[in-house]
Amino acid sequence: MRVCIDKKTGKLIEAQSGGDKQEHLNTLINNAILQGYKAGDVEAKFVEDSEFKTLLDEATQEKIEADPIEILIQTKLREIAISALKTEGKLTGAGEIKTKG
Repeated sequence: MRVCIDKKTGKLIEAQSGGDKQEHLNTLINNAILQGYKAGDVEAKFVEDSEFKTLLDEATQEKIEADPIEILIQTKLREIAISALKTEGKLTGAGEIKTKG
């Protein structure tokens, strides 16, 4: 996987699969420049799947935290999940996991 990150923040700007040459990395840098970044402020590199997953998870979490509607959705999903787990007897009223025994 190829990624382009903001050097200052470490945040993911773009990712692409395939390609194993410097010209493929240059494509990511050029795309970042078109988005308004300065060439010196970005880094394009090849990463392993685990590093890409970490970058993607961080970017997803930041998007969720920055979007008030997404915050409301995630909060409601959590409430529904807790209610369902209590109904199924898998969670106590105090929010603890019930164990068999």
